[in-house]
Amino acid sequence: MPKIVIATKHKKAPLVAPALEPLGFEVFTTDLFDTDTLGMFSHEVQRHCSANTAALTKAQRACELTDEQFGLGSEGSFGGGPYPGLMNWDEEVICFYDKHNNNAIYGYAGGPFSPSSLSISSETSAESITTACQRYENQHWILDDTQTLHKGLSIEALIALYTEKTPSTGTITPDLRAMYSPQRQVIVSQAAEDLARRLSSTCPQCQNPNFVAKQVTKGLPCELCNMPTEQMKSTTSVCDSCDFSHIETNKKRVADATYCQFCNP
Repeated sequence: MPKIVIATKHKKAPLVAPALEPLGFEVFTTDLFDTDTLGMFSHEVQRHCSANTAALTKAQRACELTDEQFGLGSEGSFGGGPYPGLMNWDEEVICFYDKHNNNAIYGYAGGPFSPSSLSISSETSAESITTACQRYENQHWILDDTQTLHKGLSIEALIALYTEKTPSTGTITPDLRAMYSPQRQVIVSQAAEDLARRLSSTCPQCQNPNFVAKQVTKGLPCELCNMPTEQMKSTTSVCDSCDFSHIETNKKRVADATYCQFCNP
């Protein structure tokens, strides 16, 4: 069974292994590379590259430091999404790197992220903190009392530390590291599932992986007025290796008038 090594300090292997093991891979962890050097959610170290580049760097370093052929790197980003300013969004990318062929394939997933920050003032009470945080089961927290960052706190540890220190200013933020954030764990696993789909989708011409839809053509005609809508008309799968492509049209011939900007502006 070929091995894939994932560079992580945050216990991501159990999150990605269920998606990759059915493909015949054994996932194991290396901590020889300090992934925090590429950026930290607590902002102690800023990330100065894209999420894709960070994930690729982690996967490459995993291969280099363990002398394995296949490496994994995972990176998350918060903010943006389809409703910027209205809903926090978690975007996850996971990179599969083949050292022998110098080839990288990326899996993606995204979703809403509910836990939010809480500002501390002289009027903040342990009860109000409990009310704000307890709805997010098993989410851990960071207490910034303006002097020290206290990380990885369960709700019980957070309340105990707050009661001990009673800071009059500061912030409480969700700890976004994967092992401390159940909502993020779900999206990391979904990114691994997308990666597995890409690894198992091979080009019919050259049999290389990642033969998936990469281009979307909109313009499915409205069922009433026949004008083009924003609904998908077709998708195009393209091979990264030989450029073979295949167009698949939407099985639906017309779009619901609900989505027509002319019939339903």
